[in-house]
Amino acid sequence: MVILRVTIAIVVGLLTTLVSTFVGERSAPATYPDIMGCEVTCEVVATGWPLIFVRDYLGMSVGNRADIMEVWFAADRFDTGPFIINVVVWAVVAYACMWAALNIAEQQRRTRSRR
Repeated sequence: MVILRVTIAIVVGLLTTLVSTFVGERSAPATYPDIMGCEVTCEVVATGWPLIFVRDYLGMSVGNRADIMEVWFAADRFDTGPFIINVVVWAVVAYACMWAALNIAEQQRRTRSRR
């Protein structure tokens, strides 16, 4: 049962992390040695929450946007470290919510069985 809960939490964490790229874009520093003006650093549109893990690759994204779909077409850059941290954070949140919901349901079941 615990393995099932952990698996569900990881899947929810992964999906929540991927969906977080479609909500709220902000700017972040990026270094692209092959783009003039960005050899050292420049500001680009970036997304991912709580940590940024998708950054716009200058001149490639449509409408100066960043999201996970653009990564598949090589229009955006993907940072693996922050992505994994986000998945872990969301998986822990999902597991905590499942644990709380199951405990509340168990307490209600016990209360009903005493009556």
